[in-house]
Amino acid sequence: MFLEVLKFTGRVMIKRPLRSLLTILQMGLGVWIVAIILSLNLQATGSLAEVNRTLGSTLAKISLSQQEEIPGGGMMISSASNLRLSDLARLEESEYIDAAFILQNQWERQIVVDGMAYAVLNPAEATAGYAQGVDLELVEGHFFTDVDQEQRSRVVLISEVIANQLFPGQSALGKNIYLGDYGQDLLGFEVIGVYKQQSPFLEFFLPAANMIFPLNASQPAWMEQNDGGEYERLYHEIVLKAKSGKAYEAVADAQVLLADRTLDAMEVRGEYFLDSTRYFSEQIRTITLFLGAFAFVSILISAIGILSIMLVSVVERTKEIGLRKALGASKAMIVWQILNESLVFSILGSLLGLFAAYLTADRLIHLLVQEIVYPRLTSLGGLNPLAAVLSFGVAVLMGQVFGFYPAWQAAKMTPVDALKDS
Repeated sequence: MFLEVLKFTGRVMIKRPLRSLLTILQMGLGVWIVAIILSLNLQATGSLAEVNRTLGSTLAKISLSQQEEIPGGGMMISSASNLRLSDLARLEESEYIDAAFILQNQWERQIVVDGMAYAVLNPAEATAGYAQGVDLELVEGHFFTDVDQEQRSRVVLISEVIANQLFPGQSALGKNIYLGDYGQDLLGFEVIGVYKQQSPFLEFFLPAANMIFPLNASQPAWMEQNDGGEYERLYHEIVLKAKSGKAYEAVADAQVLLADRTLDAMEVRGEYFLDSTRYFSEQIRTITLFLGAFAFVSILISAIGILSIMLVSVVERTKEIGLRKALGASKAMIVWQILNESLVFSILGSLLGLFAAYLTADRLIHLLVQEIVYPRLTSLGGLNPLAAVLSFGVAVLMGQVFGFYPAWQAAKMTPVDALKDS
């Protein structure tokens, strides 16, 4: 039955190619827009949910700060650097804290590799707990140890992207990277590990790192001297890796363990990774709702196009419908035939729209997120399979709903009136 309807619809399309093509294109445009918008929402929320599942309930950071009311309304947060490297061991005494680390990010460093000078953005220094704290995934090699950190060993880890640029087609392990020591001789650092770049969602909470040195290892020795002796550096914040679901308890413990670090009205305050991603979630939700309205209108217009072409088709086939009813065709058979024809247009338009979405989704989602939400966010992926299924289903359903009226009008015709009107 459906095959016969398909053949008949094909003949109609050949007979009136422009009208049929415009109807299919109209439906394809609607499906394309809906598939893109749904893919944006599903890809973004899916990627964010995956990061939250691994780090969301465990990652927090503490600092010394206080909130002050601003005259006329609003709040101002002031902070101070009074945390120390020795505080890490104290924090790890908590039953809720698996790891604690310090991360010091820099804007840019000049490096020399095989006699060539490069500028590397976002180098960082960290303590040995960084790898465990952010679930760093190593491609090769290993992370530096507490001993490397204490001795300020001349070792470094680099991201996979940097490794591919500096040492294409070969292992980076054992290679030397040189830093300029503020006008003095170059300092050599051995590459001991290569790691995968962290999720860009983590940058809402912690700065990105393209190179990681042991804390203070990349600084010149004279910066650690004060009046001829060593001094203990002060840090602005410490990052905590709590046990699963215990981030708030970990911060509460930290507030007790580091109570002696408070200054004046400042106290140990916590920030949480889950809170930092809420803005992104809200942005994606806003974009989806805003663009989703246009997508709905597009599908609606496409369905109206199906309604229009089926009404015209019914009028043109009045004599045929009258003959069918005279030969014993029931109302249900007439309705079924007209709905099957609208189904053919819906399916063809949906397939065309999904094909266009498959070719363009990755690029369009990338542009939307970068231009509207977060410029540093890499591609979230292309056409989402669930988005494709949903947009296809919505388009077909709308086509059937709007095709029912012409089908019912055709079914209500009496054979005599249909033949007389024709």
